Amino acid sequence: MHFYKISYEQLRQQPEITEMLSALERGFEKLGIDFYLVGAVARDVWMHGINHITPRRTTGDIDFAVLINDKGTYETLKDYLTTVESFQTHTGNDFVLLWKDKVQVDLLPFGAIENEDGKVIASNWGLTNINLQGFTEIYEAGLPQLELGGKHLFKFCTLPGIVLLKMIAYDDRPEVRRDDIKDISDILNYFFDMYDDEIWENHNDLFEDENADLKHIAARVMGREMSKIAKRNEKLFDRIKGILDANTTDVAGSKIAGIMVEYFENTVEDNVILLEQLKRGFTEV
Repeated sequence: MHFYKISYEQLRQQPEITEMLSALERGFEKLGIDFYLVGAVARDVWMHGINHITPRRTTGDIDFAVLINDKGTYETLKDYLTTVESFQTHTGNDFVLLWKDKVQVDLLPFGAIENEDGKVIASNWGLTNINLQGFTEIYEAGLPQLELGGKHLFKFCTLPGIVLLKMIAYDDRPEVRRDDIKDISDILNYFFDMYDDEIWENHNDLFEDENADLKHIAARVMGREMSKIAKRNEKLFDRIKGILDANTTDVAGSKIAGIMVEYFENTVEDNVILLEQLKRGFTEV
């Protein structure tokens, strides 16, 4: 996997977060926990940090997937971070800590702690269960590494992994997760530019039609790359295929394509074609 070096400015973060990252790293190291960056900040690494593209949406939250094989280790990690490292608990979400009342840090436990459906159940109050389907498969598929500010070294989610997780997050709670589809649209819009070396080297069969739309080629490649992750787990593969089927079978009923109109300012029909290319890539490898 690739290795990247970026600055805090490239990540659109303030250098002050180095103290928070150092505190997290001490906790992870103390308990021997592997982890990787996910969510909007991982998207920012790819888009702004590496490819100098400004995402349309920003967030102040920082999300880490943490490899946990029993609930006791997860609780020990949170206890250490809150009693030793200046984090506070979140009254409404058992999977969130606050850094000095300023930065929200989501610690998303995956691994043997999950049940067979990819859910993790906590035992306290607030939001006590969360669907983390796909996190293990993304981890096992291999992750690039990032050196931030010349000091912090950690793994981060791949672009196909980000799209896969956002698709599941939207499907879990479509009434409140519309922004995940806009984030997916943002990635698909620039995916060819961000992934062009890989596309030309390993997907050159898609250029046989000289009139092919580059965004459609990029969507099909995205589908292929997502499939490599999802095929590690039959339930995960079927889940993503089901989402794509539901949003390409009936143009008028495609809720995802309708949300994408808000980003692309085009038509539902245009976006169903894009989703069909994504599905074609997902199911052909």
